[in-house]
Amino acid sequence: MEKRLERRTQHCIELMYGSNDTFCPGTALNLSPHGMRIHAESQIVPIDREIKLLLTLGGELVSMRGVVRWNSEVYDLDPETDKHLGVFIPDPPADYIRFLDHLN
Repeated sequence: MEKRLERRTQHCIELMYGSNDTFCPGTALNLSPHGMRIHAESQIVPIDREIKLLLTLGGELVSMRGVVRWNSEVYDLDPETDKHLGVFIPDPPADYIRFLDHLN
Protein backbone atom coordinates (compact mmCIF):
# COMPACT_ATOMS: atom_id res chain seq x y z
CA MET A 1 0.00 0.00 0.00
CA GLU A 2 1.40 3.37 -1.02
CA LYS A 3 1.60 6.03 1.69
CA ARG A 4 0.46 9.61 1.17
CA LEU A 5 3.21 12.12 0.53
CA GLU A 6 1.02 15.13 1.26
CA ARG A 7 1.05 16.93 4.58
CA ARG A 8 -1.59 15.64 6.98
CA THR A 9 -3.63 17.78 9.34
CA GLN A 10 -4.60 16.38 12.72
CA HIS A 11 -8.11 17.80 12.75
CA CYS A 12 -11.46 16.09 13.37
CA ILE A 13 -14.62 16.81 11.45
CA GLU A 14 -17.96 15.03 11.51
CA LEU A 15 -19.23 13.68 8.20
CA MET A 16 -21.56 11.24 6.54
CA TYR A 17 -20.28 8.58 4.14
CA GLY A 18 -21.97 6.01 1.96
CA SER A 19 -23.58 5.33 -1.39
CA ASN A 20 -26.95 4.71 -2.98
CA ASP A 21 -28.75 7.01 -0.51
CA THR A 22 -27.51 4.95 2.47
CA PHE A 23 -25.23 7.05 4.64
CA CYS A 24 -23.53 6.44 7.98
CA PRO A 25 -22.03 8.93 10.44
CA GLY A 26 -18.31 9.09 10.98
CA THR A 27 -15.44 11.33 11.98
CA ALA A 28 -12.75 12.35 9.50
CA LEU A 29 -9.24 12.41 10.96
CA ASN A 30 -5.72 12.77 9.63
CA LEU A 31 -6.79 14.96 6.70
CA SER A 32 -4.80 15.70 3.56
CA PRO A 33 -5.84 17.10 0.15
CA HIS A 34 -6.21 13.62 -1.33
CA GLY A 35 -7.05 11.47 1.66
CA MET A 36 -8.39 11.00 5.15
CA ARG A 37 -8.95 8.37 7.78
CA ILE A 38 -12.56 7.92 8.82
CA HIS A 39 -13.52 6.58 12.22
CA ALA A 40 -16.71 4.79 11.24
CA GLU A 41 -19.49 4.65 13.81
CA SER A 42 -21.27 1.72 12.26
CA GLN A 43 -20.29 0.42 8.83
CA ILE A 44 -17.04 -0.81 7.31
CA VAL A 45 -16.87 -0.36 3.53
CA PRO A 46 -14.97 -2.86 1.37
CA ILE A 47 -11.63 -1.90 -0.17
CA ASP A 48 -11.78 -0.29 -3.65
CA ARG A 49 -15.42 0.72 -3.15
CA GLU A 50 -16.34 4.26 -4.22
CA ILE A 51 -18.19 6.27 -1.59
CA LYS A 52 -19.69 9.73 -1.30
CA LEU A 53 -18.52 11.99 1.54
CA LEU A 54 -20.74 14.76 2.92
CA LEU A 55 -19.04 17.36 5.14
CA THR A 56 -20.16 20.73 6.46
CA LEU A 57 -17.33 23.23 5.96
CA GLY A 58 -17.83 26.85 6.91
CA GLY A 59 -21.58 26.35 7.17
CA GLU A 60 -21.82 24.90 3.65
CA LEU A 61 -22.48 21.27 2.73
CA VAL A 62 -19.62 19.90 0.62
CA SER A 63 -19.95 16.64 -1.28
CA MET A 64 -16.98 14.74 -2.65
CA ARG A 65 -16.11 11.34 -4.02
CA GLY A 66 -13.72 8.99 -2.25
CA VAL A 67 -12.37 5.49 -2.77
CA VAL A 68 -11.73 3.17 0.17
CA ARG A 69 -8.06 2.10 0.07
CA TRP A 70 -7.95 0.22 3.38
CA ASN A 71 -10.22 -0.64 6.26
CA SER A 72 -9.70 -1.86 9.81
CA GLU A 73 -10.51 -5.44 8.80
CA VAL A 74 -7.20 -5.52 6.88
CA TYR A 75 -5.34 -4.85 10.12
CA ASP A 76 -7.40 -7.36 12.16
CA LEU A 77 -8.57 -4.67 14.56
CA ASP A 78 -11.45 -5.33 16.93
CA PRO A 79 -14.52 -4.83 14.70
CA GLU A 80 -16.66 -3.72 17.66
CA THR A 81 -14.46 -0.77 18.69
CA ASP A 82 -12.01 0.01 15.88
CA LYS A 83 -13.89 0.67 12.64
CA HIS A 84 -11.68 2.77 10.38
CA LEU A 85 -11.49 3.51 6.66
CA GLY A 86 -8.58 4.95 4.71
CA VAL A 87 -10.10 7.01 1.91
CA PHE A 88 -8.42 8.40 -1.22
CA ILE A 89 -9.99 11.58 -2.62
CA PRO A 90 -9.14 11.64 -6.34
CA ASP A 91 -10.64 15.05 -7.16
CA PRO A 92 -10.93 17.19 -4.01
CA PRO A 93 -13.29 20.15 -4.34
CA ALA A 94 -11.91 23.68 -3.96
CA ASP A 95 -13.92 24.23 -0.74
CA TYR A 96 -12.17 21.26 0.89
CA ILE A 97 -8.71 22.47 -0.21
CA ARG A 98 -9.45 25.97 1.15
CA PHE A 99 -10.61 24.43 4.43
CA LEU A 100 -7.32 22.50 4.78
CA ASP A 101 -5.29 25.59 3.88
CA HIS A 102 -7.09 27.52 6.59
CA LEU A 103 -6.23 24.83 9.18
CA ASN A 104 -2.53 24.95 8.33
